[in-house]
Amino acid sequence: MQQPTEEQGHVRHFTLSLRPGEGLVHPVDDALAAAPAIGRESLSHIQSHGGTSALCYRLQGDETSLASVLDERPDVLVSDHIRDHEGAFGLYLRVEGCLDTFERCFFEQGLLVDPPVTFPGHGLPLSVIGTPAMVKHAMERLPDGTACSVERLGAANADRQLLATLTDRQREVIETAFELGYYEIPRQTTHADIAATLDLSGSTVDEHLRKAEARLMEQLLS
Repeated sequence: MQQPTEEQGHVRHFTLSLRPGEGLVHPVDDALAAAPAIGRESLSHIQSHGGTSALCYRLQGDETSLASVLDERPDVLVSDHIRDHEGAFGLYLRVEGCLDTFERCFFEQGLLVDPPVTFPGHGLPLSVIGTPAMVKHAMERLPDGTACSVERLGAANADRQLLATLTDRQREVIETAFELGYYEIPRQTTHADIAATLDLSGSTVDEHLRKAEARLMEQLLS
């Protein structure tokens, strides 16, 4: 088995933020984004092969309005949807054309896009799996006018698993400390500020922070 070189680095999870998010998936995605009665919640499957692409969305809104968005598009070869029990619905699309940005910038560099892709309303966050060199090459190939930054090293799911090891109070205290700038350099807040925000004593904040930090370090280094 070939091992990664020092230059390539090891395979890791990266969370990227691409801005703006328009034009990065497929023209039909931009049409869905512009539809006033439809909200894109997530894109759970992305695949290109033989000049066509398959996309599977989770959408919110009026599913009957999809006809006005999709029926007149010659690049939509197949579309079907199914409503689920939570009021959202899934949409399967097979469309003409490859997902150029994903193909050139991510797939061809060896990166895996870890779904789902969510749509926060601005930009396009992507969780990808690969080496730092792959990410660097992908960022160099993005379309002109598209900014990209690495928002997180490690998957969001991994972050949630780490936080799940804390008690509810420990998580509340350490998240509040982070939001107030306790872990910035130089430090932007104090135990007293955190205590006042949460209506706790300074000694209680100190205890919860120490226990939370110890638990997180144990999980990261074990």
